[in-house]
Amino acid sequence: MNPKRRGWVALGSGVFLVVFMGAVAVWVDQLLTANGLLQRDPTAARFFGRINVAFALVIVAGVLGILNGWSMAHAGRRNNLVVVALLVVFVAALFVACSASKMYPT
Repeated sequence: MNPKRRGWVALGSGVFLVVFMGAVAVWVDQLLTANGLLQRDPTAARFFGRINVAFALVIVAGVLGILNGWSMAHAGRRNNLVVVALLVVFVAALFVACSASKMYPT
């Protein structure tokens, strides 16, 4: 596959990630705020805050994927700085999500 085609695939993947994670974040926000759980349980409120940060970081990773795909589609080569930033942001999102899931008692 040539680099320009891979760029368009990366751009589409980034758009999908932004739209999908945005929709999941809105859905989870509505689920957690609908029954007043966050006002009654401070642990749930801390979990809610951390999971929203994880969602935001994944959305930022998707935006970086869009940026990388756009530049690859037009220049024909990837931007290594954007790829490294995307990986760092995505790993940070995984770390935040993991820490959020460990702090919430089951």
